[in-house]
Amino acid sequence: MRFFRATLISLLCIVLTSLNAGAFQYEGDNSKVSLTGYLEGRAIYAFDRDTPEENPSSELGLELKSSVSSWLSSKVYLQAVDDGKVIEPGNNRLFNQNDRIYQDKNPYVNINEAFIDIYTGKVDFRVGVQKFSWGRLDEMNPTDNLNTEDLTEGGTNDEVERKIGVPSIKMNAYSDLANVELGWVPAYVPYRLPQPDERWFPTVLKPPAVIKTGTSVGDVPVNTIYQDIDLPPVTMSTSEVGVRISKYIEGWDVSCSYFSGYDMMPLMDAPVDLTVEMINPLALDYSISAEATMVPQINRMSVYGFDFTTTVSSFTLRGEYAYFKGKYYNQKLDSVLKEVVTKEKQDEIYKEFNEKYFASGGKENIQVFHIDTGIPLQEDSMKYGLGLDYIYGDTSVSAQFIQEFIPNYDEDKPVYFNKNGIDTLLTFVFKQFFLQNTMELNIRTAYNIEFRDYIIKPSLKYNFTDNLQGTIGVLVINSTYDDSLFGQFRDNDEIFARLRCTF
Repeated sequence: MRFFRATLISLLCIVLTSLNAGAFQYEGDNSKVSLTGYLEGRAIYAFDRDTPEENPSSELGLELKSSVSSWLSSKVYLQAVDDGKVIEPGNNRLFNQNDRIYQDKNPYVNINEAFIDIYTGKVDFRVGVQKFSWGRLDEMNPTDNLNTEDLTEGGTNDEVERKIGVPSIKMNAYSDLANVELGWVPAYVPYRLPQPDERWFPTVLKPPAVIKTGTSVGDVPVNTIYQDIDLPPVTMSTSEVGVRISKYIEGWDVSCSYFSGYDMMPLMDAPVDLTVEMINPLALDYSISAEATMVPQINRMSVYGFDFTTTVSSFTLRGEYAYFKGKYYNQKLDSVLKEVVTKEKQDEIYKEFNEKYFASGGKENIQVFHIDTGIPLQEDSMKYGLGLDYIYGDTSVSAQFIQEFIPNYDEDKPVYFNKNGIDTLLTFVFKQFFLQNTMELNIRTAYNIEFRDYIIKPSLKYNFTDNLQGTIGVLVINSTYDDSLFGQFRDNDEIFARLRCTF
């Protein structure tokens, strides 16, 4: 059925193009209204057939813009999606919800943006669902923390697609001294993840099937439950705020920023319930199993940032730096869970079990012991990077160096996506236009030095007409480790194709 719908979308794209479908526009004396949109079908072919299924998807996007005067305008951007990544939807609500991580719905409608702009000359306001854009680096901006991200494609899609619009208020003030941007998010909107059985669920958030104890008790089987997020109440103290001051100084466009709010990245704790059962009282023979509950955590932090851009000869130089005060990291699950069933912990549990067992006259033959694991680990850190761009005719090249540094890294408590306090990423983007800009070759690559993993994403985009565009590409992911940023998705190599009709 989904394949049929995707095929129908593709045919509709061709039909609409042949009919020269255009945007609706109205312009009066003091007002202007326009309605534009697109219809898109997309599909993938997975090289590894053992990965979870992903069906073809289709999407209808509508963007309504209006301006009723020189000081007031608005924008509404809606997306109606039939999502092939969702295998067994369990949520029958129509709209995406701002209080859930696991949306688990299909089809659905997403409010990408919906806001009004108020212009007063020296000060502008934007109120509603919106996306902020801070920093100078591409795709990964350490100073850009006001929007969480939709990670249902593993972060392999473009940043503008990943960002989740948040209900907020933005103020821009302009002066000869400096420009000031202030953003206020009254209620935290969580990131989004796929379901644990879907293709792009992060494998680092999956506890091992068994805990190898290395003791006489043997391996402990683990059952995992995933809990959705429990958001804080909406108060001034739980709101998020960011301020950015920008100024152009003799060829340098520089900014300083501050953010106080919640970490935009997924953080999980995993409290464990150990179930102990008496098998043979005479031999004191027990069975033990574990149930881990993955509980989303949100923790406040402060981010102090600086960024700049300038031109050097024919090159554009970009830089960004952020200091994270009170940031949390996910400790590696296997190392934490091993601490749950150490010999000392087992002896303590068995002693308590036996006391209750014999005191009850053998009735308490099954007992559950709750253990808090404390997986999120708080560490101050910094993240910084440099980017260099070059454009020559129809060719553009961009290279970036991005590094994270945790000064007080504890090797006895390893965290994901960082090795011994350092994580270094190199990115490279090559774009080439052909045939009077009707064809675009795009090659995106990223390589992590510490984990020796990489991602390569070449694609070819062709404009059949002004309204019809097709894209085909390949996504290749490889890693030495299965718990690195790229390595957790190393089985997800694919060929992807898109057909989009705009109107």
